[in-house]
Amino acid sequence: MVSPQTQAISTLDIPRSLKSALHDAGYKTKDDIREQSANDLSAELGISRSQAEDLLHQIATDSAEKPIAGPSTLPKAAAESRLLPHSQIQASTAADLLSSAYLPHFSTSSTSVDHLIAHFQDPHKRQASKRPTRKGKEKEASAAITPGMTVEIAGPPGIGKTSMALAVVLSARLTAADQANEEEEAESGEVLIIDSEGGITAERVRAAAGSLTRTRANILHGIHLVRIPTQTQMIAFLNTLDEWLESHPKVNLVVIDTLSYHFRQPSLDMSTRRRMMELVKQKIGQATTIHRCAVIVCNQMATKLLTAENKPANFDTGDRAILMPQLGDSWTTGKTLRLCLFRGQAGDELRYVHAEMAGSSRGLKWAAFDIDDDGLPCDIPEMMYDRPKTPPFVAESELDF
Repeated sequence: MVSPQTQAISTLDIPRSLKSALHDAGYKTKDDIREQSANDLSAELGISRSQAEDLLHQIATDSAEKPIAGPSTLPKAAAESRLLPHSQIQASTAADLLSSAYLPHFSTSSTSVDHLIAHFQDPHKRQASKRPTRKGKEKEASAAITPGMTVEIAGPPGIGKTSMALAVVLSARLTAADQANEEEEAESGEVLIIDSEGGITAERVRAAAGSLTRTRANILHGIHLVRIPTQTQMIAFLNTLDEWLESHPKVNLVVIDTLSYHFRQPSLDMSTRRRMMELVKQKIGQATTIHRCAVIVCNQMATKLLTAENKPANFDTGDRAILMPQLGDSWTTGKTLRLCLFRGQAGDELRYVHAEMAGSSRGLKWAAFDIDDDGLPCDIPEMMYDRPKTPPFVAESELDF
């Protein structure tokens, strides 16, 4: 008879970061992993197919009767290099697993939008929004975006996508600054910004930080801004993103503004586009699971022509046009939260955000917000409530998810 201890994930001879990723994904025992395919594990955990195959191979060949985990059937050097080449293999402890519950929370600077995002969050992470400090106090985290989440912010030009992403960046840095004040040194809280079209500049970040706090130097110190003007450079950087995050362990937030900028060329053939999107999906998966980062991706909208029967059409055969995120679902997973920013009908000057996640049937779908004089999202006082009574009048067909 196989004891529960020998079936636990903690007995596997794999890196601690991969054990934490398995734990966060809901895997408890070897049997839970054994039932999955290599392709499914690769997509869900953000690891390569060969790493997923090695993991399944180790589980399949590991003797179930051993009271403790033995080494992988692969040579130790090969196992280390193929599973996670830059990670040290260690055993997971209870403290490691418990630490994943005390995650920092990042805000959009709009309470209404934060409540909307929290509505789609894992209930266990919402319950663990208080983190004990060394002084024995508990700090209430009122924001909603946590490391491990992938959030897409899509919308037409000028609606506030970059402003919302920048607000999350500053929130991450303020959270780290608060932690540094309570402890000797912040363990995380640095941010990587990948800017593709010049929407986020050093001057804009400096001005926004100055509007929030006078100690902006400490906030700006942990922001890494990378300007990537070409598609070739974007592909090259994505291929090295895993190594970059490995060398910057304090980074727990990655912002890409705008991902669709380099992948919207009509000259791209379908096979090339598919390979690029698979690379994006894998690298974002690695960032959220292995490196425990939150990932914010901004995307433009595209016009899609349809017939009266909702079939794809062109300018000659189309009966109506709708707006949809430009890259569609080609790079997302089932756990990607999509925020679509839009304006109301004629005469309605408010901005709204619609939220959707694959397989979710949540009742709270939208919230209202505005952009303040400092260029950051803010609340509309008369519309600050958790569950809106009536949504803005927008035809369902105009928001295609």
